[in-house]
Amino acid sequence: KMLKHLKRVFVQFTPGDPKSVAARELLQRLSGSSAKQSNPHCKVEFKIDEDASPGSAFVELTFADEEKRKIGMADYGVLDVARMIDQKGNEMELKSVLKEVKFDPWKKENRLDGTAAGTSLKATQQQLHGLPK
Repeated sequence: KMLKHLKRVFVQFTPGDPKSVAARELLQRLSGSSAKQSNPHCKVEFKIDEDASPGSAFVELTFADEEKRKIGMADYGVLDVARMIDQKGNEMELKSVLKEVKFDPWKKENRLDGTAAGTSLKATQQQLHGLPK
């Protein structure tokens, strides 16, 4: 599932660097057959940089919506990166659903903060679920 919303993953690390452990583990997980099955079109690439300074390992994620994120792996674990990927994936799915039902959360009349005159929570829920008003 980690690759589901990704187009490309690039991992770079230095061999023998203790701060590269998370980068190597992430590469291993993303190269596994179950990860590849979640999105066979996602490119998983890596570079082993013998000359890089310790702590310089990173992962660059390119999501299906073309957003790119470069994450320095010295301060993050595999689960941290997995959470970031999952969070972005959930955001993309929500945007897709909202677009599908033609709901724009930025329109004043769709806000739930009380700024839209005459818009009730019920009316907003009806619009989200495609129910008649």
